[in-house]
Amino acid sequence: MTTDVGAACEFYAGLFGWEYEAHDDPWAGTHLLAHQDGFPVASIGECDDGRSRWRLYLATMDSSATAARAGGLGGRIVVPRSRVPGLGVKLVLTSPADDEFGLLEPDDRWRFDVGLPGTLVWAELVTIKAQTADHFYGELFGYAAEQFGTEHRTGYAVWYLGEESVLARVSMIREHLTTGTRPHWLVYLGVDEEVGTDELVRQAIARGGRVRVDPYDSGLGRIAVLRDPTGARFAVVDPAQAAEYGTTNNDDPYDD
Repeated sequence: MTTDVGAACEFYAGLFGWEYEAHDDPWAGTHLLAHQDGFPVASIGECDDGRSRWRLYLATMDSSATAARAGGLGGRIVVPRSRVPGLGVKLVLTSPADDEFGLLEPDDRWRFDVGLPGTLVWAELVTIKAQTADHFYGELFGYAAEQFGTEHRTGYAVWYLGEESVLARVSMIREHLTTGTRPHWLVYLGVDEEVGTDELVRQAIARGGRVRVDPYDSGLGRIAVLRDPTGARFAVVDPAQAAEYGTTNNDDPYDD
């Protein structure tokens, strides 16, 4: 969701080679479906509140039932259900932890590429209401939370479905909070190992992006946190450079 669709499309196309196809949403209007090697990987649409950000959608087999269950847990619908031809039924909610997320009940034909360069690899919810988030998403989707604490990521929990890790939750650092601090999802997009995170960061800067956190090593891979030219925050990661332990000496990536 962006304040400048054209600038965002140009930036991500230059960075990842995305190509776009116009798609009509009965509620939100036209948005652009991004493709990587012929497969959908993201969409770009105009925000209505002047705040550029990435919105994470989670899959559900029954959007009405999941939305009702979310309401019983303290969630609130902020964008009502709509059917998007070729994609499925979607809606947007806020959780009791004050973050925003979407639900997507995909059409049978819908295919979404993940885990590759230029696609979604990982996502983390950054919030001050850590226990509230763990409870809400755990009850809604059956996630089990496992707490981790490292030198650079205190208050870090990984959410599991069975044996598979699917998402993570990060506790905001209270002393760094400001009046403008908002809970948010940080999405991680994959980096081609032949390019590498450091080179991709240089390319992002050349295309008008900004560095929020310099490249650092982690168990996920070599990571950097960026803002696109419209202000939307996202992370990039090269999983080929995964380390057993992080070795960064940079500022904590979650201090805001």
